[in-house]
Amino acid sequence: MSYLEIKDLEISFPTPEGKYVAVRDINLSIEKGEIISIIGHSGCGKSTIMNAIGGMTIPTGGSVELAGKKIKGPGPDRGIVFQNYSLLPWLTVYQNIFQAVDAVMDCSKKEKQEIVTNNLSMVSLLQHKDKLPGQLSGGMKQRVAIARAFAINPGVLLLDEPFGALDALTKGTMQLELLKLWNLSGRDKTIVMITHDIEEAIFLSDRIVVLNNGPASTIREIENVHLPRPRNKIEIVKMPEYLEIRDRLLHLLTDKFSVEDMGVVYKK
Repeated sequence: MSYLEIKDLEISFPTPEGKYVAVRDINLSIEKGEIISIIGHSGCGKSTIMNAIGGMTIPTGGSVELAGKKIKGPGPDRGIVFQNYSLLPWLTVYQNIFQAVDAVMDCSKKEKQEIVTNNLSMVSLLQHKDKLPGQLSGGMKQRVAIARAFAINPGVLLLDEPFGALDALTKGTMQLELLKLWNLSGRDKTIVMITHDIEEAIFLSDRIVVLNNGPASTIREIENVHLPRPRNKIEIVKMPEYLEIRDRLLHLLTDKFSVEDMGVVYKK
């Protein structure tokens, strides 16, 4: 059995028009230390699957199991990073991380302080530890959020479009920061990430799960990414396998239409 098992997952919600099935027949086995990206069009159920893994949504059919145990709710074995950072604005950078560590770690105060300091150092934010979130850039806030998630030492890290609101340069830096933390943890953290960015998915992932459009979304295809690690962005974009994967994903995600299909005709 794999470390994280999604079996025949179905999630539905009652509506005035009847039952709405968000996802169905989702089967996915994830090994410990894998980085998995989930991609698809808006409304296809990506966040619904993520919420089921996080224990925030209870399946209406099937199950999600972590290390052989059925997930029945949130827990410290799963850390979550959202696109909007979710930092407490009245607490400093240090306090935001310490609060999370203090809530879940069973160790002395000194050891907790060392955990916070080490994780801030790993994302190069120790010198900003006394600042409030409002004094930080978007990229720095996201580094705090990722450091906080790693600090509680979860087995699974869930990333819901963590870099979607960042500019291209900051996004690239954050992708490298994430891989740095994953490497420093001995690559034993399992990462499940939602993204709309094909290049990001290929650069970070071991496998990419492509969902069909909703409602009642299912897995359309799973792409294996065998590009060697560590990955250099400048080098991998020249590799034939990178280009093949990118083209397949573009084909799966792009609706084919012509100008004529849109009812528009251009004349010279």
